Amino acid sequence: GILLAMPTKIYTMHVSQPARAVAWACAYEGCQVEEVQIMPGKDTQTKDYRSKNPIGAVPRLEEDGFVLNESHAIMCYLGDKFGWKLYPADPHVRARIHQYMNWHHQNTRRITLALFAPVMRPDIAIPKDLVAMWKKEITSPKGTLSSIEQWLSGSKWLCGDQPTVADLSCYCEIGQCGDSYTGLFSIHGIDLTAYPRICEWLKECEKLEGYEKSHALLKKLGPGIKNKAT
Repeated sequence: GILLAMPTKIYTMHVSQPARAVAWACAYEGCQVEEVQIMPGKDTQTKDYRSKNPIGAVPRLEEDGFVLNESHAIMCYLGDKFGWKLYPADPHVRARIHQYMNWHHQNTRRITLALFAPVMRPDIAIPKDLVAMWKKEITSPKGTLSSIEQWLSGSKWLCGDQPTVADLSCYCEIGQCGDSYTGLFSIHGIDLTAYPRICEWLKECEKLEGYEKSHALLKKLGPGIKNKAT
């Protein structure tokens, strides 16, 4: 008989921003994966889950004994393996993608940690003074949104003239805070119209294949999150 390769499993939960980015990238590329829905903070902390990789989080990729955490690592791995359009082989584009991904964790990711996590993940218990500091950084003159605005003023997408995994990753932290989802920017007095290129780019991202599918759960939960945050 023919030996069929084990399907690529992705442990996920689409309310998680990094997990949503991976789901979107797979949908965009038509990459067949088996999604396993689990609860972050609970199922990710079991002895069994952590025994395979000490990173107790989603998303996680499992493939025939190969276990990989971290959304950026997963997207780069799948992009490499399947020749994704979202992960072009051009060395300069790749370098810019990796630059963004390295920068993301201490910048764009903090939008979620400052605005979204206190409402949805009280189990993380982030100190209030840290949340206040991160919130300030989002809109400071040399802060996160200003930096993204500058990149987008130099090119149509974050890393050049084509969308890449960097755009998806970035959108998943910013887009969720808009009025069509959780309204967290408005609730916290952050005015995105001060960043016209970001506003245009958000609309362009929303036209990309896989956007609707990957954001369906967030759309459903958005009003509840909005109520909880006000």
